[in-house]
Amino acid sequence: MVYQPFFEDFGPLNLGQTHCFCVELDKLVTHQDYKKAKIYHYCGENPKKKANAAYLMGAYQIIALKKTAKDAWKPFAKESFPDFRDAMKGVSTYKCTVLHCLEGLEWAIKLGWYNSATFNVSEYQYYERVENGDLNWVIPGKFIAFSTPVDTPQDFSFSPDYYVPIFKKFGVTMVIRLNTKEYDREV
Repeated sequence: MVYQPFFEDFGPLNLGQTHCFCVELDKLVTHQDYKKAKIYHYCGENPKKKANAAYLMGAYQIIALKKTAKDAWKPFAKESFPDFRDAMKGVSTYKCTVLHCLEGLEWAIKLGWYNSATFNVSEYQYYERVENGDLNWVIPGKFIAFSTPVDTPQDFSFSPDYYVPIFKKFGVTMVIRLNTKEYDREV
């Protein structure tokens, strides 16, 4: 699992990657051939890769082992990891730690926003790609975030018309602009 940065960001890995990692690790952990084997997850010495690795191992504990975020964090609590940051250029204006991400995952499960048994990873991975609209459900069936449409599309930016069939498919009935005006709101 490798995070694809936009600028100086380095993680955490997205929900699709998290889900795939946990599914694959669970296959190994529960496989008869590996019942007595010790399984190692090696990421090297790079602090950013270590932060992502700690997040993945914590996520596995929350998803598969049903631990709380605080319990999943305990093996890593004495480690020093860099904070995750926004993908935007410039100075990061907030702190987002591995523990914050694990707590967010724990809440997503509690609220029913993520269920490993019903999660549609192929749909998630398709739409989260920049070339397919760069959109994801924040609250499934209720609130979806997407990349800014533009009146004049360029590389990996789309007109509002591009999103209309996707929104109809997902039952979106309202769009709220949270950025500068870059498209005709009537469309």
